[in-house]
Amino acid sequence: MVLSGITLFACRQLWIEQLPSFFYQTITILLFGTITIFAYLYRINKPDFFVQLYLLSMAVKFLAYGAYNLMVILKDRDGAAANVVFFMILYIVFTALEIAFLYRKISRSER
Repeated sequence: MVLSGITLFACRQLWIEQLPSFFYQTITILLFGTITIFAYLYRINKPDFFVQLYLLSMAVKFLAYGAYNLMVILKDRDGAAANVVFFMILYIVFTALEIAFLYRKISRSER
């Protein structure tokens, strides 16, 4: 919500020309994907299985998000750069948050 608020504010202040055409879809897909993967990974109590499932989830995310970006590029060629840059910024932030929360869980369970 903070990132979408910052983006909307930047657009109103004319810091960016316009919102990416897939603004709401990108936020929804990344939020849903990150929460779903986090929920599954957070429940895992076996360290070996956790690592395998995390690596599998990363591979599935790369494929699914790559397909999403391809679809965005094909649907809106003129706004493709803005959409992909916005997607990558959100992806990095959501992945960093996911890793931070999972790291806190793992570091607590090792003690």
